Amino acid sequence: MERHSGLRLKMVAALAVRAHRQQASALLEYLPDHERGQVEGFIAQFSEAPDPDYAVEQLIRQLAAAEHFVSLAEIHPAWFLEHLRAETPRVIGLILRSLPGKHLRYVLEKLPPMLRAQIPNLVESFAVSQPVLAVIRSRFERRFLPMRISRSIEHPQFEHLYFLRIEDLSTVIRELGLLELAIALSGMSGKALHIIYNRLDLKDAKRLQRRIKTLSGISPELHRQARYNLLEIEGQHEGAERMLISVGLAALACAADEHDQFIRLLMQKLEPAQAYFLRRCRDARRLRPQPVLAAERRELILATVAQLAREARIDPQWTRFASEAPSFLGSEEGDGAVDGAQESSPDDETGSAKLLD
Repeated sequence: MERHSGLRLKMVAALAVRAHRQQASALLEYLPDHERGQVEGFIAQFSEAPDPDYAVEQLIRQLAAAEHFVSLAEIHPAWFLEHLRAETPRVIGLILRSLPGKHLRYVLEKLPPMLRAQIPNLVESFAVSQPVLAVIRSRFERRFLPMRISRSIEHPQFEHLYFLRIEDLSTVIRELGLLELAIALSGMSGKALHIIYNRLDLKDAKRLQRRIKTLSGISPELHRQARYNLLEIEGQHEGAERMLISVGLAALACAADEHDQFIRLLMQKLEPAQAYFLRRCRDARRLRPQPVLAAERRELILATVAQLAREARIDPQWTRFASEAPSFLGSEEGDGAVDGAQESSPDDETGSAKLLD
């Protein structure tokens, strides 16, 4: 059970103690067996507190604050630029005080030079009182969706992917793009494969080749959908890197099914161009829902996340997404250069297919 489920039971116990005092335990007979013991412990905890009313009020305040908490560190800094341009230089300077260091550097680098020059110096910003700062920060945070604080998830699901750090999410999306390519290209002729290989650097081409060779257990419907996604992206004439990201985002959109809030939260962690592309893909898929196919995709995505965690390419805690990696996900060993070649260089992109023969 997730940690927020435990907080829910704690809230039930707190409200029971506040409303019924010594009769609060009567609530237990209406609870399922697996929750009764936990709630009973919480009731005892609140009943024995020196000031039960105060303890209950504090808990309610904490939970309410957590529910509306916006972690600015979890939002892509490009979104801040969208909103800061409408603020005065003085307010911008105060908001910048609330940003994490890496986000602050990003914003300062991207702000128009004339606007950046008008921002007050740090000494003046620190002269503003804390209540004023709190109001300004609260007003700024209300422009974003609340994101839960806790990452303590015992049984993570697809809808929890927005907990991934921004850097880890980028890695996952890129890997999903590579997997989507493998699904779409499986069964194609060597000439068609070489066209794609030549667009990738050597390392990605090698990994794509292995994905295609080991791919198994994919439904014909998923195969057709992956080919459609690839043709749709290819029509935009994107470079290799953007193609991988776009195909990965399309795969995520196909898996979202009814997870609309998840898509909105995920968009906050992507740069705006990618976020809007994800939303367009999601809106297009909404017109022709395929719940069975979406469920198959979610299993593939969770297995991919777990594999990346096992390879330490993202935070290792996400190994809990799947107990075993499916057969089509090999390790990263042997993904380096081929036939004694070194790490990929710009020249490798045109020679990938030849080296892979």
